[in-house]
Amino acid sequence: MSSPAPLPHVDLTAAQWQLLGELVSAALPDPSRSVDSTAAAAAARGLDPGLLTADAALLTWMKLAAHSGEQLTATDLGAALHYRRLQELLELRLSEVVRYAAANEPAAPRFARNIRRLAEGSLSLADAMTP
Repeated sequence: MSSPAPLPHVDLTAAQWQLLGELVSAALPDPSRSVDSTAAAAAARGLDPGLLTADAALLTWMKLAAHSGEQLTATDLGAALHYRRLQELLELRLSEVVRYAAANEPAAPRFARNIRRLAEGSLSLADAMTP
């Protein structure tokens, strides 16, 4: 059995990532069909209505989003890229926590060691909380 192909690296703007995330959560009215209802839906979800049409067209061209009737939805590829990006952001945040703990290890060695072990998965939260 072969392993799945790796996901491509994709450079999107913050607004395009936000739109993709919204499409993963729920479809939006297709901006190429209904500008008024799309602008209202975009504004209600914190999206910039001025960028929506161009961003939706790009995501569709990149096969990260697709038209489904009157709706714009994320494709499986779009959802996979969205979740991979979330994972990468969380991994970065976790590594920053571990680096912070390591930098402060002289002041609180047990605390820093437990943070590092929690991040590695070699210590459970219950064990870390035990005095």
